[in-house]
Amino acid sequence: MPNSINERIKNRRKELNMSQAELAKQVGLKPPAISQYESGARRPSFEVLRKLSFALKVSTEYLLSGLTKEKTQEPLEHSDRVILRIVNSLSQQDKEKLVEYAAFLATGRKVKIDTLFETPSEYATYYLEEKLDHRLPIDIYGFAKELGIKVFEDNLDEGEGILIQVDHPIILLDRKITIETRKKFTLAALIGHYILPWHLKSSYISRKYDHEEVKKKDRDELLFGHSTLLVEEVEGMEANQFAFNILMPTNELTTDFIVKNATIETLKELADKKYNVSLFVLLNRLVDFADQKYAVVQSQNSKIIKSFPGSRNLVSFEKVDDRSKAASFFMNPSVKEEIREGEVPASCWFMDAKENETVYEQSVYNPELGKVLTLLTINK
Repeated sequence: MPNSINERIKNRRKELNMSQAELAKQVGLKPPAISQYESGARRPSFEVLRKLSFALKVSTEYLLSGLTKEKTQEPLEHSDRVILRIVNSLSQQDKEKLVEYAAFLATGRKVKIDTLFETPSEYATYYLEEKLDHRLPIDIYGFAKELGIKVFEDNLDEGEGILIQVDHPIILLDRKITIETRKKFTLAALIGHYILPWHLKSSYISRKYDHEEVKKKDRDELLFGHSTLLVEEVEGMEANQFAFNILMPTNELTTDFIVKNATIETLKELADKKYNVSLFVLLNRLVDFADQKYAVVQSQNSKIIKSFPGSRNLVSFEKVDDRSKAASFFMNPSVKEEIREGEVPASCWFMDAKENETVYEQSVYNPELGKVLTLLTINK
């Protein structure tokens, strides 16, 4: 398939005269994984895409969509160029009608499109300015109502949330999920699927459940769906990008923490009171803003389960290094939420650590989930 993620990875690697083995080493993977990504036999998760983007010296958005910061795109197929010339000859009103008609051909339902943009973040910015007036925290339930989407709670087996795209759209949220910030993000992502005009499936599932995990869990045990960082479908990544941008507007984040040294305490207060999102989600946005300075890791039972890397590659092994603050929670558990912080050897966390290099680690333990969330600040 032309202009696909796998081709962009392969072409960019070749531009840099890099072998598959060299690329794999840089991102902490084995060469067969790169071969599978480039052939299309396997899809990289969002977490892996971030690692690849730094190694290939391009943005994650470029690997995802082909768009550069200058909003240029890779060369189009001949038929695409002809269609584009026809579209460019139309008035703005007729262009919007054409997109609505194309959506109707693909879905069989009438789709009203207010405005046309190329990226999820642009759609989020538009609705923040035109519909939500940047009021924080974002009332995502009220936003759904304004869009004509009915939101219900039910016992779901497929995932934490489902969008059903009919003439009168419905979103179902799993009532078993009791963490409100998590439900709010799921709802925002499903609204993203509804708003993005090229998301044309009749239904979308957010945070799908692993059915093998479902079988292992006790009936009363809390179950979470697939992590947003491990999503492999492009449309799922785009919906999550929309959710990130609408719940945590870029201009607000810029004033909140881009020029400051972030602390877990201040970020937790921002997450709870200003944005009403989880601390993990806010930390991920922090890394997006300052990838040279920060990285985020989540661990459980002494194993790394998720990461949001910055420009430096995190260690590829699963076990948390015993020298880290995070490991201390598994060796000496806390019965309440607690923050442990201090300088640790950079080799605890980074593959390319220099001799005697240190990083500042802030790790917070959540006894309810049994997980440790770690913010790493790279010393300059």
